[in-house]
Amino acid sequence: MGVSSSIAIDVAHVSKAFRVHNEQYKTLKDKILYAGRAKYREFVALEDVSLSVTKGSTVGLIGVNGSGKSTLLKLISRILYPDQGAIQVHGRVSSLLELGAGFHPDFSGYENIFLNGALMGFSKKELQKKVDSIVTFSELGDFIHEPIRSYSSGMYMRLAFSVAVAVEPEILLIDEILAVGDAAFQAKCMDHLHQLQKQNKTIVIVTHDAGVVERFCDEAVWLENAKVRMDGAPSVCIPAYLDALFGDHDRQGTMRFDRQDEELAQVVADDRQEGEATPAHRDAITVRMTLEGAMEPIRLWLGDPMTVHIALLWQPEQSIAIADRLSLLTVTLTTLDQTQEVVFTYHLSQEEVSRQAEEEADEVIDVSLTVPSLLIPVGAYLLSASVVTKDGEMLGKGNLSSPMYVSQVMDEQGQWLVPHTWQQR
Repeated sequence: MGVSSSIAIDVAHVSKAFRVHNEQYKTLKDKILYAGRAKYREFVALEDVSLSVTKGSTVGLIGVNGSGKSTLLKLISRILYPDQGAIQVHGRVSSLLELGAGFHPDFSGYENIFLNGALMGFSKKELQKKVDSIVTFSELGDFIHEPIRSYSSGMYMRLAFSVAVAVEPEILLIDEILAVGDAAFQAKCMDHLHQLQKQNKTIVIVTHDAGVVERFCDEAVWLENAKVRMDGAPSVCIPAYLDALFGDHDRQGTMRFDRQDEELAQVVADDRQEGEATPAHRDAITVRMTLEGAMEPIRLWLGDPMTVHIALLWQPEQSIAIADRLSLLTVTLTTLDQTQEVVFTYHLSQEEVSRQAEEEADEVIDVSLTVPSLLIPVGAYLLSASVVTKDGEMLGKGNLSSPMYVSQVMDEQGQWLVPHTWQQR
């Protein structure tokens, strides 16, 4: 059966496995002694994977390490071949699969432009017309004439990306390589990718940055255990993926609760029935958080208000000591990516925390933090709270019960939503 002319990449029931060798027997003695042992085991990287990529679309492959994302890109680019199934690719392919791929370490950056271009099927004459624009885009300056074995990972990325986009591919495959390099060049690369999208080029990208998939991709494909777990709109796939990835983790102090007085009282009563005094290895204060109006998986829209409710609980016999030592309540929002960057940290003052501790009779402090408008980049975040003493000793900490994912409406572009108004003059 033929493939529709609107399809750029068609992957049909593809499987791929690798041999992982257990041990290397280097001597004759080892080979005789261990002759009966299995020399390798089979690792299944992809199993019965099928998907289609429409021409002009941008698809993000997501999944944990080892789920088969990079293997799939290598199969599409024909670096590897499937054990079963078939892949049809319609259009000129350019790949950015790993740092250093297609380059010779002893050649200069300039020489490697011609080597890499030749591997893509371009003649020397064609590359000579493009070499100046490649050097200019890479911003490598005089380093272009140095052996690339002396390059940093960021310089590798600059050269590889510059060559890949200069050859004017119809299909561009990118495997996490844009995670390296400085922020300015990354922004330049993303801007160029947006230009390729406007030119109706097909892009397949592997990334662990959920925000990139949400902002940049038309479709997401979630690979899990060598199979396609889900594919569809990023607004559907990303929250499901993050909930599966983080939602089942057993974190201390992550139990959800309702702020209604009767239910909060029951939480306190349950804690009291646990028995004896809090063991020494446990936090003196239990920190529990919930997001007002949120259902799991927790999802908010860029620009919406956010109210988080925080309950601090402790044992009755600790009341006097807790009220005297309680000093600072901190709420922190961090990104759920490789950087784990702190987005904001808010504090409740020492005087306010101590005053509430003295006024509360039921060993509970219940406070709220409201952010009027959530103006942060699209992506996944972890919201946490901690309580410390005047001397900086940690009394307790806790997180929301699952990650918080921030999305944006489709007619808004960019990482940040800046408040603005329109007027007719």
